[in-house]
Amino acid sequence: MLHRATVAFVAWGVAALALPPSAGQDRDDQKKGELLKTVISVSHEFSPDKKKLTLTAVGQVPTGGWTGAKLTPRKTTTPPKDGIYEFDLTAIRPDGIVTQALSKVTAKYQWNNPPADLKGVKIYGAGDGIKTIRFDQ
Repeated sequence: MLHRATVAFVAWGVAALALPPSAGQDRDDQKKGELLKTVISVSHEFSPDKKKLTLTAVGQVPTGGWTGAKLTPRKTTTPPKDGIYEFDLTAIRPDGIVTQALSKVTAKYQWNNPPADLKGVKIYGAGDGIKTIRFDQ
């Protein structure tokens, strides 16, 4: 009996080692983030040479355990006429039991060589969860 248990344990260990190191992370990456209902704040910082822009957005989520917060640029075929570029703030809803308390998530986006016509950004959440900031350039 002990021999069978040892063989089963070793077989389980070999199977676990055969998984890619980021197997759990891949599952999170494959899940689609949801637009957050509330965008609390948005900040920006240009590098001294203005060749890099870092955007940081903070959003509110209804429970703990949300992961993978992202700022994703909205796809457009032409640049916006007003120079306000649009982004979505998303995060991945947790599975299982979580704390039932309002929480915050933070997402960053680093934009190398932002366009010359950039005057600001609009960050979208669901419904009324929208924040617009204009840059003083």
